[in-house]
Amino acid sequence: MTDIKRFFLFVGLCLVLVLPTSAAANSDLPDRVRLGVVVATEQTARERIEPFRRALEEITDLPVDLFLMPTMADGIEALAAGRIDYIRLSPSGYAASFELCKCVEPLATAGPDDFPARFYAIMIAKRDSETVTLENLKDMRLGVGAKHAVTGYRVPLVNLAADGINAREYFQTLVEVRDPVEGIRAMLDGRVHATLGWSSLAGEAKNGFTAGTLNEYYVSGGSQFEDLDIVWRSAPIPYSAHTVRTDLPDVLKRAIRAGLMDLRREDPAAYLAIEPDLPGGFEPVVHSDYRPVLRTFEKPYAKVIQTDAN
Repeated sequence: MTDIKRFFLFVGLCLVLVLPTSAAANSDLPDRVRLGVVVATEQTARERIEPFRRALEEITDLPVDLFLMPTMADGIEALAAGRIDYIRLSPSGYAASFELCKCVEPLATAGPDDFPARFYAIMIAKRDSETVTLENLKDMRLGVGAKHAVTGYRVPLVNLAADGINAREYFQTLVEVRDPVEGIRAMLDGRVHATLGWSSLAGEAKNGFTAGTLNEYYVSGGSQFEDLDIVWRSAPIPYSAHTVRTDLPDVLKRAIRAGLMDLRREDPAAYLAIEPDLPGGFEPVVHSDYRPVLRTFEKPYAKVIQTDAN
């Protein structure tokens, strides 16, 4: 047998071995991707989302069907029931969907700017002649948000409990305030000794960082800003959760995550169609990144908010 014949025989054998494997892999892919988007009552939502839907078709090389969801709860239920494959959720929405079915995973989050796409629940106190600490605040009054508030109530109380501090026992009382900035005012006028809020903890501390309760108070021209201090912070929390069902093929999940990472650069219109309020670009995330919010659905941590609500 000549060398040329041996070469073509080798190529033929390679094709016999490789082609069935590739065909089997392709047969695992769905016929299409079902995209859910929460739109509330927005009348032009379908047109607004269209650039992202088309971009997702390019990323996956599959047809993408768009399903408009009136509420986050509708989107969570549709994902858990398998009626959609992919949806953008809030961090608490992701935690709720995981609690419902354990059949979802996050691929990416978006941020408001070029800093890391994370924020924190924080506790704010007034700095006095000595350094203020969480220990100094035992048996004092704590300002909190309404019981549904994520960073003003649920996340801090649950994660304090994970640190070994039951807020209702540690503090003299929990005082509900209208919003986090009102909590700062309540602290400065003596109604509470500390209050809960949130922050990006990015950028300049002297300006209240780039976003959050301290920044809002600073921008509003609030007095005694220089006397405010952070005495506790949660672990970082992603701003959003681009979530898929775990039963999607891994090759498809990897393609979607990779496509999202490049989307702001390659197709800004498509990026802003799905993340109009977080223009800073996508970052990859995994399930454990949402731990501070996941805890709000876990026993025994959830008892600290469930008991108070009873």
